[in-house]
This record gives sequence, C-alpha cells and structure tokens, in this order.
Amino acid sequence: MSVSNESITPLISPGSDALMEKLKPLIDGGRLDNLVDLLSLISDLVDLLDPAMVEKLARLFEGATEATWSVSNAVRMAKADSTANEQPPGFYQLLKLLREPDTRRGVGFALKTLNVIGRQL
Repeated sequence: MSVSNESITPLISPGSDALMEKLKPLIDGGRLDNLVDLLSLISDLVDLLDPAMVEKLARLFEGATEATWSVSNAVRMAKADSTANEQPPGFYQLLKLLREPDTRRGVGFALKTLNVIGRQL
C-alpha cells in the first residue's frame, strides 16, 4: 500500500503559514533563540519573586526614592538661597557658615560617606 505525501502533510492554515513566513528571518539569523532565552529569563524571575523578595525590593525602592527626594530638595533650597544673594559669599561668611550645627552635620555626613567608600576600595 502506498501513501502519498499529500496525505502525510498536515493541513496548514493560512494564519500559521503567515506566521512561519514572519518567523523565518528570526530562525535563519538565530535571533529566535534570543527571544526564547529572554522568555526563559522572565520565567525564572517570576519564580524568584516571592512575597519576601518583592517586599525587599519595595523597601529598596522606597529608600532610593527618599534619598533622591532629600538630595533634590536640598539642592533646590541651596539654589534658591544662592540666587537670592547677589554676591557670592566671602571667605569669612563661609567660615561663619561652618560654625552652624546643620552645616557641620552635613559636612560630617559627607566626610563619613567618603570614609566608608574609601574603606571599600
């Protein structure tokens, strides 16, 4: 008994034919493998993101947002203060500024931050 190729070939719809035509350049160039790898990575990330990890990431995001807001607010206030003064501060005015507790606290914070960064290098 002989079987023809036409009876073995499955019926292909016009939609799947069009899809295969669009996927052909991706398959030929090996780029379809990249898409499959990307989908695999996304699937792994979904598996890793349990509620505890999501909570950690949320706290990290909140901390980064708070730090960014604090720095941008300080820069805005300093810019407004410096544009209000027509003359730049003189040497003695800068020394007077160093006597203020807030200035010393900020300088201390900056120096401590640089100290920690230097230790990690």
